[in-house]
Amino acid sequence: MMVLSALRSDASLPEFLAHRARSASIRRLAADIAVGVAAVVTAIWLRPPATLFLGASGLIFASYGMWGIADRARERTSARTDRLRTILDLLCVLMVGIGVIAFAAVLYSAWTVALGTWIS
Repeated sequence: MMVLSALRSDASLPEFLAHRARSASIRRLAADIAVGVAAVVTAIWLRPPATLFLGASGLIFASYGMWGIADRARERTSARTDRLRTILDLLCVLMVGIGVIAFAAVLYSAWTVALGTWIS
């Protein structure tokens, strides 16, 4: 059984997200993936005015859930399975990259809405 220590009061955002994902259940992480994928599919299919915001927000949820599950699987792999551990490491890095880019897209879409027609 894994015992998680309490999070420090001055923890950074990556430390907070890692602690939260490691303490969440697999069911919760799978729900994050499902909600994220549903948001991306909805954004692509319906093309609402806030397509970028909705799609990028969905990507954030999905990549967080996938990263959490891959991180948990990476912790449980033994030292003998180097190839699997390398694949899981690459998957974690890929999900972090997708999440960061999606977060930048959310900020960009919120910025464009906030600017509105100020600059034309």
